[in-house]
Amino acid sequence: MPNPMDANRDYWIKQSEMLQSAIARMANNSLEIKKVGLTVWAAIVGFGFTTTNRYLFLLAFVAFALFGVLDLYYLDLERKFRENFNRLARITSGYVTSEDDGWIEKMKGNFLRPDGSSKFLEQFPSALKSWANLPYLITFLITVLLLVVPLPALPSK
Repeated sequence: MPNPMDANRDYWIKQSEMLQSAIARMANNSLEIKKVGLTVWAAIVGFGFTTTNRYLFLLAFVAFALFGVLDLYYLDLERKFRENFNRLARITSGYVTSEDDGWIEKMKGNFLRPDGSSKFLEQFPSALKSWANLPYLITFLITVLLLVVPLPALPSK
């Protein structure tokens, strides 16, 4: 009896390549969000120093937190695509589990469609432990310090 995986080998390889491309895009999007968020934060904090307005530091904190939520979303999508890639690797290797069979039936073999759950905010506590989110932790710490420590007065002209 011929293996159905052998008959669709080109299809599975193409799915694998497309998954790798999607994973790379999600990782790149995450990096870009960090870069843009840090740039926006620095601009607002810099303006806060020139005007000695403490509310601008709070605005910088909120803006960077929103970029952090968007970054969590991209990291969650990347994780889901990696799970699909691992599932595809198991299937093509012949190590199919009953869970994989159910997933294939549900998704009709489309590995590029991530799990539809939108529970990425539930990953927030575990995301804080990731090295990928160290820029957020450092930036939030600096912002809290800026809010607590009194600002020096501007020199009078």
